[in-house]
Amino acid sequence: MIIFYNLKTGNIVGTIEGRIHHESHLKMFIGDKKENGKIVCQWKVSKRWENKKGEKFVEYEPNHSQKDIFINIDKKPASIYNYKINLKTKELLPIPEPENPKMQSSDN
Repeated sequence: MIIFYNLKTGNIVGTIEGRIHHESHLKMFIGDKKENGKIVCQWKVSKRWENKKGEKFVEYEPNHSQKDIFINIDKKPASIYNYKINLKTKELLPIPEPENPKMQSSDN
């Protein structure tokens, strides 16, 4: 996954989904490069095996310190907007519910 975020606020402005990104994906950008940054989370092979029929299988996992968060986001991509980027560490931080516009009711 490639995450694009606002350099001043850390708010996520868009993503490019996927586990493995080719050079063409890495060149893509959402928004203005002066206003937005990006974080790339590639996935790596975690397990290879072959069944009795000779079929080969590969399992992948995020190659990132926040592996568990990225696994959950992979299962439910829209949940990325429940996070923002810590501008110092470049890590994902959960957005508390009152600050998260996607979680606010229409009464506000």
